[in-house]
Amino acid sequence: MAQNFMDFAKTGIYKAKKMGADHAELFVLKSKNLDVQLKEEKIDEMHQSESQGIGIRVIKGKRQGFSFSSDFSVTALDKMVHQAIVNSSYSDVEEALDFAQVAIGYPKLELFDKQRKELKLEDKLILAKATADYAKQYDSRVTKIERSGYEEGEGEVWLANSYGVLLHEKSSYSGLYCLALGQKNEEQQSGYGMDAQIWTAQLSPKLAGEQAAKRAVSLLGAEQMPSQTADLILEPYIAAQIMGIISQCFSAGAVQKGKSFLAGQLEQQVASSHVNLIDDGTLAGRLGSSAFDGEGTATQRTVLIEQGVLKHYLYDTLTANKDKTSSTGNGVRNSYQGTPYVGTTNYYLENGQLTVEELFKSVANGLYVTEILGAHTANPISGDFSFGASGIWIENGQLTKPVRGMTIAGNFQQLLQKIDGAANDLTFFGSKGAPTIKISQIAISGK
Repeated sequence: MAQNFMDFAKTGIYKAKKMGADHAELFVLKSKNLDVQLKEEKIDEMHQSESQGIGIRVIKGKRQGFSFSSDFSVTALDKMVHQAIVNSSYSDVEEALDFAQVAIGYPKLELFDKQRKELKLEDKLILAKATADYAKQYDSRVTKIERSGYEEGEGEVWLANSYGVLLHEKSSYSGLYCLALGQKNEEQQSGYGMDAQIWTAQLSPKLAGEQAAKRAVSLLGAEQMPSQTADLILEPYIAAQIMGIISQCFSAGAVQKGKSFLAGQLEQQVASSHVNLIDDGTLAGRLGSSAFDGEGTATQRTVLIEQGVLKHYLYDTLTANKDKTSSTGNGVRNSYQGTPYVGTTNYYLENGQLTVEELFKSVANGLYVTEILGAHTANPISGDFSFGASGIWIENGQLTKPVRGMTIAGNFQQLLQKIDGAANDLTFFGSKGAPTIKISQIAISGK
């Protein structure tokens, strides 16, 4: 089957060249997904889907054309190639436009779990039920499991272009999730937990269930604190969330358009010396890993910030050509229905030297942030942000009482400079990761 798809891709390139394209690229994606959701220990919903399709890019006269289809017939291929060439005539001329060259070497990665096929539906339901059970057992205030579930997916990619790139890769993932409800008197709070892995055997119902339960009960009885300046401790999920917002500012495309607060700051100190930020598509066993990106460039490890100094931006082929440099393998493509764009692979803040306990002990007065709201309102150009925040108040290094209704506002440039320590508990959430971090003396608005 793999060879049939590759032959199909090569045929498309031949047809595109014959019809007048200077260069051509075919991207074929085949995917399969399953989601089984339980409610009160019974199957509530089950969704299963399969899809496959082709995306064709051509370059003609330094103009790009694109078309796609889910039809793999010869007639449909002819129409797609013709449409892509026609579409190129409506595009602007882009002198830096080009496709990826064959790499000297691609990383060798195991990304597909062959053992998962041995799991029956009953086994998957047992995992979902165990996730709910761990949530219920975590705390007596967990009164209901709104839903728990198991999900899995696999994808297969074929990529070929007129420079001789011929690539194929197969990947998979499995996940558990849970939504728990906590109650104290008349107050209710919800909490979500999940675990996702390439290898189903590594899934932890305990981790996903207890994560949901902890979030469901930790803010029960929360109150608002007075406005003040205090330290923040961000749990790994929140730290990864905030670093994820900043990730788009490393895109060379955003930098070239003046839409990143990091523009023009290479080799400058943009964060505290505690900050080491990495993008690495070659990490073994990680969901963001791949031997090649959506253009066929080999993935790599790229140090974005080293001890606070901005070292690199992220590039695809087009943005790299504009800056007369090389692609970092960050031409991301999540669907055959779209063209590549600059994005992250496995993007994470490196571990620090402290334990979580040592980090907490360094805080005399502050907020342990376990939830933020309004992250989508952050401005990547100016770096300005304003988040609603909830969590647990810290006094003399100890967690004391739940807090909600606080607002943290500022600028990412200042926030990065104020990172005053990182713990050694790096945790990945999907393809983004971070350890627990401390941010010193931030203005917090409350009552």
